[in-house]
Amino acid sequence: MKELDALQDAQLLDSRFCPTANRAALLFDMRTAACYPLGNAAILIVQGIRSLRWSGLPQGRSLMAFSVMTSRPSRVADDEWMMDLRFFPDGEYSIGGERADFHLLEADGIPEAPPSYPGRSLDEVQHELPSWTSTCTVLQSATTTGM
Repeated sequence: MKELDALQDAQLLDSRFCPTANRAALLFDMRTAACYPLGNAAILIVQGIRSLRWSGLPQGRSLMAFSVMTSRPSRVADDEWMMDLRFFPDGEYSIGGERADFHLLEADGIPEAPPSYPGRSLDEVQHELPSWTSTCTVLQSATTTGM
C-alpha cells in the first residue's frame, strides 16, 4: 500500500494489536471505498510494530462508522513503513512498522451496502459487517517494506 488516499471512504471496523507477536491488524469495510470497486472488506497487517497511536474525541453516539478521509503511507527510515489515517467524524490513527501486508477481500454473506448505525447496537449490525471470522476470498494482496 503505497498510494496516497488509497483507503479514502473505506470504514475502519476494528483494530487489533498483539505485542507478543509484534504486529497489528486493521479491518476495513470496503463497500464505500472510492478506489476499490471490487471487494467488500480488507485487512492491513503491520509486522514489526514500531509505533501505534489512536486519537479522537469521544463521540456522543454509541455506534458509528469511522470513514477514512485521508490515508498517507510514507517511509520514516530505510526499514520503517508508516501509515497515517484521518477519519470522519473525528479520529486519527498512525501505525508504523517494518512491513505491511494488504489484502482486499470478498467476505461471504454480507449485504451489498453497509448497515445504518443510528439507534442500533453492535449485536444488531454484526451480521451485516465483515469480521475477523468471516469466510473470505482474497481478491488482491500487496506487501510493502520500508518503501
